[in-house]
Amino acid sequence: MTFPFPVRRPVPWRNGKSLRTVLRLALGVSASQSFSAILDLSRGKRVRAWNKLCLIASRNPRYYQRWTTIAEPAWAKALFRENPATDGLAQPICLVLDCASDYDAAVRTIASLKTAFGPDVDIWTQGSAFPECKTFATGSQIALDEALDAVLGGPAIPESAVSWLLPIKAGDLLSPWCGRALAHALRRDAACEIVYWDIDDIRDGIRRNPWIKGEWDPLLYLARDSLSRACALSGKSAIEAARRLGKQAFGSDALSALVMELVAKDDAPSPSHIPLILTHCAAPDDRLEPDHWATLVTRRWREQATLLQCGSQQPFYRVAPPEPKIWPSVSIIIPTRDKVELLSACLAGLSRLRYPGACEIIVVDNGTTQPAALRLLEELQADDTVQVIRDDGPFNFSALNNRAAAQAAGDVFCLLNNDVEALDGDWLAAMVRHAVRPDVGAVGSMLLYPDGSVQHAGVAIGIGGAAGHLARGAMPTDPDHFAWHGVTRSVSAVTAACLVVRREAYFSVGGLDAAAFPVAFNDVDFCLKLQQSGLRNVFVAEARLIHHESVSRGKDHAPANIERFNGELARFRKRWGSAEHSDPHYSPLFSRSAEPCLLAF
Repeated sequence: MTFPFPVRRPVPWRNGKSLRTVLRLALGVSASQSFSAILDLSRGKRVRAWNKLCLIASRNPRYYQRWTTIAEPAWAKALFRENPATDGLAQPICLVLDCASDYDAAVRTIASLKTAFGPDVDIWTQGSAFPECKTFATGSQIALDEALDAVLGGPAIPESAVSWLLPIKAGDLLSPWCGRALAHALRRDAACEIVYWDIDDIRDGIRRNPWIKGEWDPLLYLARDSLSRACALSGKSAIEAARRLGKQAFGSDALSALVMELVAKDDAPSPSHIPLILTHCAAPDDRLEPDHWATLVTRRWREQATLLQCGSQQPFYRVAPPEPKIWPSVSIIIPTRDKVELLSACLAGLSRLRYPGACEIIVVDNGTTQPAALRLLEELQADDTVQVIRDDGPFNFSALNNRAAAQAAGDVFCLLNNDVEALDGDWLAAMVRHAVRPDVGAVGSMLLYPDGSVQHAGVAIGIGGAAGHLARGAMPTDPDHFAWHGVTRSVSAVTAACLVVRREAYFSVGGLDAAAFPVAFNDVDFCLKLQQSGLRNVFVAEARLIHHESVSRGKDHAPANIERFNGELARFRKRWGSAEHSDPHYSPLFSRSAEPCLLAF
């Protein structure tokens, strides 16, 4: 297919084949929407047009299949390019589980292992015997530690042992790239004890339903076992963990307990992630009973956690830290100007707040002139629980919040936009439970547009060359990538439209940078400073509020704001190198040019 207009580089698509593929997929969904995107492309709006086309194309049932044939091989080549082809193949000991239930499925699994690791790979099977494989006797009740002893050559594991174990469920298939990818990962991170990767499902030879993962995040792991079905384990560390667990019947449940024992032990190195889809699951990843996973989390993890069953469309649990013994006092800081209807709705939401500790509200009035808004502010001044600060200077979001923070009495600050409405009374307590932990910096909430779609579910650095709200526009329960965007997890940054942080953490990094970022990027810069200081930032999915985004101050692309925004954007990129940054919580397989989590062509 040719195009009636010149395409100048740089462009957001990989090559002409990627562009043609996405265009065909988009045309198969909506010709009118696709031609609108093509019109943008003809006007030189390459990123906008490409994002439109990808979003339209993602609704095509063939989108993922085309991605696996067009884009996935290029991603694999890019990963392997870091090391030459002479790296060779990893040679783990493979454990094929549950072979007795489907002999033919196990045969396919064994064949995929030999393709990935070579014909001489060491394979053990559970439940049935297979040619050229070693077998645990059918029907035997061998214990996990005994099984690993047998696999590794006896109970005495020499210090020099470097064997790796790769468990796989009979019926699942391993990618032909796995041997080389695992060898690459082990050379990159020799100290790791677990290497894991991405997965999808396979039915009748057709792959679907990918789960694209980020780098290691304990919060996300506690919400769902993201390791044991797609990982390799250090043999020596595995047998040590098995002995700590005691006698357990060898099988899938015991393997999940073993993996958790490895990651939960003191000073455990973080699991190392391979950003490729290397396991194709023959059945949904539902082999663990819900009560079993909950028991593993509460019994084996270093910190106790409360697990709440998610909705039927959500395959995760919600994991919350224990409640603090003493709930800290909170200062809720709300900058405002005019827009009485927004501030009234925000305050009405706060009136329903069910927070066990003390709360104060600080309204920072930035030059209100509208009579109705002035009357509301006068009423608030008569309320003992509300403090009103007047600041008539030019709008500087950072300075307004910093001024209020300096006068706040709370142990914890909650920065809250006046265009945010609470949906219930429990959101603040849910966020504070995370914020009080000494290793946590900023805590953000899920913000929804009035139609219920996602406005904020965490910020990823590098989107658009700066930072973007991942999964913007999705519904919280959309099943793509196992609906991970709707789960509490670690993130690089959160929006200050609803941000909770301990007082000492706020001031330890100097608060928001009023000089460099008066309006845009101040919250992301603040979060990155917290992260740089050794704290982690958390997105709390169960804290949900409505955000009427930027209604109170207009759009950043209005003519009067363009010069200011461009200056802040340039400063942000220079300070944090965001144009080339790879966010550890946002897979490189996702597009860097769009906020929806779209696979990159």
